[in-house]
Amino acid sequence: MRAPKRDLARVVGEIGGAQAQLMSAAELQVAVRVQCTVSDVRKALWTDRTLVKTWLMRGTLHLARAKDLPTYTAAMSRRWIRPNNAWLKFFNVTEQELWKLTEDIGAALDGQPLTREELIAAVGEGKSPRLHEALRSGWGGMLKPSARNGRLCFGPNRGQSVTFVSPQSWLKVWKAVDPETAIVEAARRYLRVFGPATKTDFARWWGAWPGVANAAWAGLAGELVQVSVEAQHLDALEVDVAAMRGASFDERVQLLPLFDPYLLGHATRDHLFDRVHAPKVSRTAGWISAVVLVGGSVAGTWTHTLAGKRLHIAVTPFQPLPARVKSAIRLRAGELAEALDASSAEVTVA
Repeated sequence: MRAPKRDLARVVGEIGGAQAQLMSAAELQVAVRVQCTVSDVRKALWTDRTLVKTWLMRGTLHLARAKDLPTYTAAMSRRWIRPNNAWLKFFNVTEQELWKLTEDIGAALDGQPLTREELIAAVGEGKSPRLHEALRSGWGGMLKPSARNGRLCFGPNRGQSVTFVSPQSWLKVWKAVDPETAIVEAARRYLRVFGPATKTDFARWWGAWPGVANAAWAGLAGELVQVSVEAQHLDALEVDVAAMRGASFDERVQLLPLFDPYLLGHATRDHLFDRVHAPKVSRTAGWISAVVLVGGSVAGTWTHTLAGKRLHIAVTPFQPLPARVKSAIRLRAGELAEALDASSAEVTVA
């Protein structure tokens, strides 16, 4: 059952954020869990500011609940994530220069959205051509460290141009969090969403920066218990074990969009589908397919096209689907059509 629209930000917080490398996929990740449209997600981002878009886990773009951002950025700050020599060499900067650029970016964004070119012009004034080149680097370059340290997030587009803002000015509330506390809280929230899991699973989800997972697990030591799941020894929060044991599972059917967080929480996905199907889900260049979920397991993949007001969903199952599952897929397709402001939905099953 999807949550009511008023809980949109809460749900994004409870799933640990929505991966937003592809913005349309992030919007659908929210819409399959909340009774909302993609327009509601955009409103939460750019008008209500209860969501925020920035680089977070694994160095990838995410939508996060705005009030969670101070915790995430404290847990990803320079206290925990320092650039290695190879990274510094690639961007041709020293560590001292990197942190100075990070501070300059935050200062330039204080109170006003800037396009990338405007930001480069403001920060690059008086700096060497070498540092100008570093600022212009692709894939987030100097912007990602600024985002991880709470100095930058995405602002509303200006025409076709992306803008950046200071989250401490843009968001309605900003409360600084101690980095030592934050990394433990990040791991605690991870286990609330994805546990039982291992420290390695957390590192894979968070980003395998040296020492971070060890520090997080050490801070949680008094809250963890070891549980056995299909002969695997995994960690869980002790306060969650009773609810896990009492949980019941049914054959609920879900259509999860591209890059859905349900598929990204563990180091492997062997618990979700047979390994023979892995190339269909985990595709080249880190692409994670949209999947059909039946009773918590992946039963196939799907794609969609939107022509005018008509949504078409094509399902490719891993094995023949019973009629009751096909019927449930059509219901989920109808919900997606509403989220995309389509008038109707058509489903074909290969």
